[in-house]
Amino acid sequence: RKKRISVVFDTNVIVSYYLLGHVGSVNTHLFRLWRNRRELQLITSIDIVREYFDVLERLEIDERRIARFHTRLNNRDTVTLISPGSQPTESSDPDDNIFLAAAIAGKARFLITNDRHLLDIPAQEQRKFRFQILTLKMFLDQTGL
Repeated sequence: RKKRISVVFDTNVIVSYYLLGHVGSVNTHLFRLWRNRRELQLITSIDIVREYFDVLERLEIDERRIARFHTRLNNRDTVTLISPGSQPTESSDPDDNIFLAAAIAGKARFLITNDRHLLDIPAQEQRKFRFQILTLKMFLDQTGL
């Protein structure tokens, strides 16, 4: 577990995998790093998991795929469910602060997102965090995975 890179996935990363994931895509590669190669430790919270499933169901993703994802989240040693403390307010979209809170409480190294509200947090604000906020491509480039 200590060798794994601790990450928080924003909902848009999960959704992109389920909508656009195909062999060779960066989304599929990220999921394989977590699910198959076990190189990532996914940090999440009840609020984040609830959002993942609300959005996947709203998008009418196949129920069997959603059920498999649910099983993976509940039965994997590559998932850490945390109880975040107070929520930060750095994101201009208050709904995104749950991801910042999980990254802080779970001591994540990276918050992976495509959300401009998170990516555009000013550098001086981001320096307060002990994690980096990166797009999927930036994460893969930086880690060499």
